[in-house]
Amino acid sequence: MIYRAKTAGDCVLGRQSARQSGLICMDVLAHALYGATLCSRSGLAGGRRGNPGGRWYRDITVLWAVIFGLAPDIISMWIPFLIHTLSGKEGIFFVHYDGVWLELYRIVHSLLISLGVSAVIFLVWRSGFIPSLAWTVHILCDAVSHDEGKFQTLLFYPLSDWGIRGIPFWRHLWFTAAYWAVLLALIAGIILWRKKR
Repeated sequence: MIYRAKTAGDCVLGRQSARQSGLICMDVLAHALYGATLCSRSGLAGGRRGNPGGRWYRDITVLWAVIFGLAPDIISMWIPFLIHTLSGKEGIFFVHYDGVWLELYRIVHSLLISLGVSAVIFLVWRSGFIPSLAWTVHILCDAVSHDEGKFQTLLFYPLSDWGIRGIPFWRHLWFTAAYWAVLLALIAGIILWRKKR
């Protein structure tokens, strides 16, 4: 299915501005940090004890959680973005993002795929299982922060095209602020919880 925007503002970054570009960068960073915060030994998945090594930057599960947290966008968007940028194509990337790449975007932003990947990892690489759940965290974050339309997160794709009508973070700064406030509260909560041991 080809999605056609009715107006330039009908899809993400239809009217690109410095503010919107900054929000996209913050979204990528948020995916990495939510993944590491929830799905690494240094994060919540480490329980009260946390990373036995003590330092988060020495914890390999942080790196894997960041990679899995970024995986849906790396797989579906980074290659076409580089092609778009390096080819010198006119126009805004997200407006022209369609066809096979949009189909791939929907597939890798499906809970069926993310949980399937985690199940396979559980069978073949147990220590990678918890970090792999950062992929699912990414999808759930996108589900609540993307609106209907081209980039809506279709949670059970390709079996269903159902998705939550989220609040588009690129249009609502208050939502972006809340998204980051929850993340910072989680990090602070983990630090305080561990200090009480």
